[in-house]
Formats: sequence, C-alpha cells, structure tokens
Amino acid sequence: MDVAAMAGLRLRSRMDLGKMWPDFLVWLAVSVATLGLGWLVVAGHFFRAVLNSVELTDEAGTPVGRLVCRYDVEKGTAALLRWLLICIATLGVGLLFYSFAAARAAVNHTEVEWY
Repeated sequence: MDVAAMAGLRLRSRMDLGKMWPDFLVWLAVSVATLGLGWLVVAGHFFRAVLNSVELTDEAGTPVGRLVCRYDVEKGTAALLRWLLICIATLGVGLLFYSFAAARAAVNHTEVEWY
C-alpha cells in the first residue's frame, strides 16, 4: 500500500461491549478476591481485547486490515512479579503505573494484518 492510500486510513473499533460482560465479571471476582492485584493479569487481556477489535478502513469505510495483538502477560512472569512487588510496596499506587506499562507492552506486540 502506498503512502497516498494510507493517508485516508482510519481505525474503527468493532468491539461489542455486550460480549465484554463475562470478562468484566471475571475481572470483578478476581479483583475482589485478590484485593485488586488481579489487575496485573487482567489488564493485559483487556488491552489485547481492545486492540484485537480494531479494523483499518479506507476512506469509503471498507475494511483493509486489522490490528493483531500477540501480547501474553503470563509469558513475562519476571516482569509480573516485579510489578506485584511494586504494587504491594506502594499499597496499590503502582497499579496506576502498571496500567500504562501493560498498555505500552500490548501496543508494542501489535501488528497490522492486511486483508
């Protein structure tokens, strides 16, 4: 795809919020059971779900590609343990910073799959 054709590309989320309820309920249960520390695992899954729902469309609205996020939070066990210690030491304040780190990691593991 040339640069002129890419100029009109738009990102469009196809996420169906109605289908997110089961994930939300799981997150809620895990969050209550772990006093909020479950967010360390769930955040990566949420960010991946959002990115995987994004399509690229041309000026006419025709889908030309989609984002594919291959981020797997469980593979980074060492980083996850480090963030767990940070969150415990900061009495949960570290979760705010972790959210940005998880979002960055998810974006860095995302590529475009062209149709």
